[in-house]
This record gives sequence, C-alpha cells and structure tokens, in this order.
Amino acid sequence: MKTNFKLLFLGIILLLASCKQHNDMLTRINADGSCYREFNENANQAFLKGSKLAKDNPFPVDLDSSWQLSWTCNNAKFRADFPLSKAVYDSIFSQKKGNPKIVDKKPNADVIITARRNYKSVEEMDKLFRLKKSEKWSDLKVKHKLETQFRWFYTYYTYTETYPNIKNNLEIPIGKYMTKDEAMYWFTGQPNVLQGMNGVEAREYVGKIEDGFNLWFAQNMWNAEFKVLVENYDKLKNPPVSTLRLIQLRDSIFNKSSKNFMDIKMEQALNEYFKTKVFSVLWKVENNPMKKFEEAYLEHTIGYFETEFNYKLILPGKVTQPGNAIINGDTLTWKLTAYRFIPADYVIQAQSRKVNVWAFLLTGLIILIAVGSFIRKPKR
Repeated sequence: MKTNFKLLFLGIILLLASCKQHNDMLTRINADGSCYREFNENANQAFLKGSKLAKDNPFPVDLDSSWQLSWTCNNAKFRADFPLSKAVYDSIFSQKKGNPKIVDKKPNADVIITARRNYKSVEEMDKLFRLKKSEKWSDLKVKHKLETQFRWFYTYYTYTETYPNIKNNLEIPIGKYMTKDEAMYWFTGQPNVLQGMNGVEAREYVGKIEDGFNLWFAQNMWNAEFKVLVENYDKLKNPPVSTLRLIQLRDSIFNKSSKNFMDIKMEQALNEYFKTKVFSVLWKVENNPMKKFEEAYLEHTIGYFETEFNYKLILPGKVTQPGNAIINGDTLTWKLTAYRFIPADYVIQAQSRKVNVWAFLLTGLIILIAVGSFIRKPKR
C-alpha cells in the first residue's frame, strides 16, 4: 500500500467527523461556593430499566451513589423516579413496539437522562471529578478554580478551568510555519488576528494560515513515517545510499516534494529522488511495515479528537467578563474540542458580580441612624 498523505489526511478528517461523541456538560457555581456538574444524555432501554453494565452507561463518567439521576420524556417536567418502573416504561414505549428505532441497544431520543453530582466547593470538584477510563480525555488533568472577592456592595466570582496542552509528540513545532498568534487563532479562535481586515483580506490571510497548518501536519507525518523507513531500511537489497546518508537527506526529499505535499507518496518521492525503484520493496513485503504505520498513526492521531463537549457554565449574579464564551441569558457556552489543546493549555475563564443586598440595607440603616442622630442632637 502506498502511503498517500492526501488520502491519509482526508481519512483522518472523515474519521473525526463520523466518530465524534458529543456530550453536554454543565457546571453551576452557587453563591456560597458550592457547585454541581451535570450531564444530559439519551440512553438505551436497558439503561432506562436500571442496567448497571458499563456498555449501557451513556455518560462520560462512572455512575455511583454520588450521582443523582432524573429523567424527562418529550420535554415534560423532570422526574426523580429512576430507573423507570415497568408501569412507567410500558406507558412510554408500549405504543411503539413496532417502531424499529426503539431497540434495546440504541439510545431513545424521546427520553433525556440527567446525571448531577453536587460538590461542597470547586476545590472538592477539582479533587473528585474524573471522566471514566474509557473516555479519551480521561488522562487529561483539568484544573478547576474559583476565586471570590468581597467588595462590600458586590461579591465577584472568577471561575477558571484549564485544559492541559496535548502532548502529541510531533517533532516539528507549529512555530515553523506560523506565528504564535496565528496558531492560537487557528486552533482556538483567539486572538482575533483578522481585526481590521475586509472579507477579501481575511480570506487570503486565513488561506495562508491553512497552508501553514497543512505543511506542518504533512511534515510531521512524513518524519514519523520516515522513522519506520529507516527501521526497515535493511530489508532493501542494494540500497542507493547508506542509512546515515538517508537520514541526512530526509528534509531535502520532503522539501523537493512539498509543492504538492497533499499528494506526496513516500514510495514515489524516494524512487524519484534517487532515480530507482528499489524502495517499492518496502511497500510490497509481507506484513507491510508502512501500512502498519498508517493504521497506528491514524489511531493515535484521532484518539483525543473523537470527543467534544458542549460546555455550559452558570455563575452567581450577573456575568461581567464572559471571556470568549457565547452568552445566552445567564448561561455561558464553549465548544470544547481537542484542537484547542494543541498549541498550549486551553483556559476557560469568566467573571460575575452578585449584589450583596444586605450590604445596601445595612449601609442605608447606618446612614439613617447617622442622619437621625444629627437631627435630634440637643441644642446647647
């Protein structure tokens, strides 16, 4: 099999689009510093009936007694009687026995299950909250932090979540092909490097960033596969150069082929560079090492990208600094994908302000007492 970087790249994109698991995650911070985390999911019939098997659990967390489950059907009021009793279950599904969508192994869109866990503080959530081990993000050590500032009339709440930079083991830093701000914009949307540009200018500029990203990705793929080539170089009879010389020529061969980097076939590039056909042997031997590399590289690359979270945050009082969130009423929303963790740690931060009503009342009372004392002050 000839490794075609265009096909491999497109394969990764298609796999990411088809394999993504979308999760809704909500964090609510209360005025006293306590909080809860909540997930909403559809579930198969086995889970609705009370199955505790891991394969039936639709949530990205292991469910134990600390999680409270509730449910709703067709947007009715949430109920706490979970799992569903036989009578309730039959009342929902009895009329749908002939519906092929209602099968035991598939989620049912009519019923939404909510899993909520309460924490005494954000510090407790930071210590105890973990995704289940089967989740691709389970090894990411996310930091949760709440800072509270009391300023008499108002209390300010600053909430921060920090997602660590993914250690992708890519040899070529992205800084070779774009600036730090361009990389951050490409992966996270911030900072806005398009400020002041019109549509034509923005399209041209983003196209340049995309070309840089594609080259960065292609060269890292090339270098990773080149290591496999070197490891199997001794399988070639009458190789054109020594192993050491081959290693020295790695970048030169790539640069010569990079004008059409998305169509690079390593076998073809090597044969053309050395004016030979000897390299084709590695793509034809039994247990093709180059094919194994491609499969392993795909699996490693898509691992973190199979999951994304529609992340929501609710803070006490009025939001004053939403960061880069989308605001809908009192809810802040971010789209969490692993792309945002590539260039650096990804930080979610927002601030709110809550009125201390008692402070206003107490201040007013003090003023009234002071004024009253002045008015009633006896004359000498």
